[in-house]
Amino acid sequence: MTVDDWVYEAVDKYGKKGATVREIQRYIDEHHYEELAVDTIESALNDLSKKGRLQADGTRWKPVQKTSKEDAFKKLFGE
Repeated sequence: MTVDDWVYEAVDKYGKKGATVREIQRYIDEHHYEELAVDTIESALNDLSKKGRLQADGTRWKPVQKTSKEDAFKKLFGE
């Protein structure tokens, strides 16, 4: 797994509430036994945000709402 995968997993576990950088850091430390620097986590958060997988809400990060199959087909092919 990559750092991006770990960060996304941590944010996803917090769900709609979202997670702060410190909460993400703690989750990765407890579940993957890795101590990541804050700047490494922030870099991964920015990368995931650019890819459209996460969004910032103040100081908390949340997963982007997943698109349903129907919405995806409408977006792809039109009405």
